[in-house]
Amino acid sequence: MPEEPAQLVDAIAAAVRNGDDLRIALLLDRFRHVAELSDLIRLRHRLIGARHGA
Repeated sequence: MPEEPAQLVDAIAAAVRNGDDLRIALLLDRFRHVAELSDLIRLRHRLIGARHGA
């Protein structure tokens, strides 16, 4: 499992694209322990982009 927030953002976005609910839950649990506000904003932007096909 990735440890760095930026790697977790990538992994979460990939899990969302794949619809892997268990992986999403595991990654988000880790993310909440290591992420800062800027990482949360980065994740939000990444997920919005994924939703719009970016």
